[in-house]
Amino acid sequence: MTSKTDNHFKLKAFFNDEYHALKAYAKSKIDDAADRDADEIVQDVALKLFSQVNRSPINNIAGFVYHSLRNRIIDILRSKKERLSVED
Repeated sequence: MTSKTDNHFKLKAFFNDEYHALKAYAKSKIDDAADRDADEIVQDVALKLFSQVNRSPINNIAGFVYHSLRNRIIDILRSKKERLSVED
């Protein structure tokens, strides 16, 4: 199997099995997040990962996905802080 096909298969299986856990993780990291926000964050990360699937082989799929999710949450929290400080 090529790394692109292998990565795609691994990501698809991981997101199918762990979607609810990923959503719960995202929700736990954002204080005032509605359920829909956590969904959108996980879907945004999934879209980005699937669009960049032709990278080198992913060995630790769980670590890779959770690290990407954590980085996206940090980006969101930073952008919310910047908007709040400008409006105040």
